[in-house]
Amino acid sequence: MKYHIVEEDGFCFIKVSGETRKNEAVMARGGLSPYLKEKGIKVIMDMEELGKFEPITLVGVLNGIRKEVNLLRGDLKLCSLNPKVLTYLKLNRLDEIFQVYEDREMAKRSEWMDYGKR
Repeated sequence: MKYHIVEEDGFCFIKVSGETRKNEAVMARGGLSPYLKEKGIKVIMDMEELGKFEPITLVGVLNGIRKEVNLLRGDLKLCSLNPKVLTYLKLNRLDEIFQVYEDREMAKRSEWMDYGKR
């Protein structure tokens, strides 16, 4: 997968594209760690351009990012999931762990936890 990261309006947008690869979770952690440092960070992961994916690998990536964001007392939201990814998350009840939104704007306007103030 490729990661395009933009910080704007108080949000960290991560747009993923391409296909998952072996050791993707390790590569994602290394590539994203410079951006995941701010306490109370608000991360929106846009998955619209995600291509072919290995479910276990994708969940490993998402869990890794979720853990990093949680350690920073931040909040992670997913948006623009293709039907296959959304179905996989729902079938495995991962939609109870990850907050999923139709698009980036809906994710931005949603309620965000304010863990950073604690």
